[in-house]
Amino acid sequence: MKILLIISALIAVLAIAGLAWAGHRGICGHGDLVEHVAKRISHRLDLNVEQTKELQDFAEQIRGQRDDWAARRSQTRQEIDGLLVAPTLDRERLMALIDERHQDLNTRVRDLAEGFADFSDSLEPEQRTRLAELIGERMTRPWGPPRWVH
Repeated sequence: MKILLIISALIAVLAIAGLAWAGHRGICGHGDLVEHVAKRISHRLDLNVEQTKELQDFAEQIRGQRDDWAARRSQTRQEIDGLLVAPTLDRERLMALIDERHQDLNTRVRDLAEGFADFSDSLEPEQRTRLAELIGERMTRPWGPPRWVH
């Protein structure tokens, strides 16, 4: 059961990060998709004030990471463009860029997992079960938006 909860939490973090990315890119028509999803989760789980604050803190963390990620992506893109226009490809610098990105991604995912864990720890067992069900429903629907987002 504990393993299932950990896996569900990791999936949730990845799903919410994906939703944050989609909202940032304008793919979904809800404006700030992170806020939209947070409101829907709050409604579906019937969160109290403290739990809603934890969820809002997590949503704010996602937004901050999203903005930082976009800035870093632009910087990395410029560095890669510089490497590609050079007469020879600087393989060492390319590998260093890849390593930096992997390390940055690993740090960000761990931070998001910690934020999600803080929110998850604030939930009652019934709410945690319902959240796992919502995440499971989303993960089994390969096409279209999840039912609980609308």
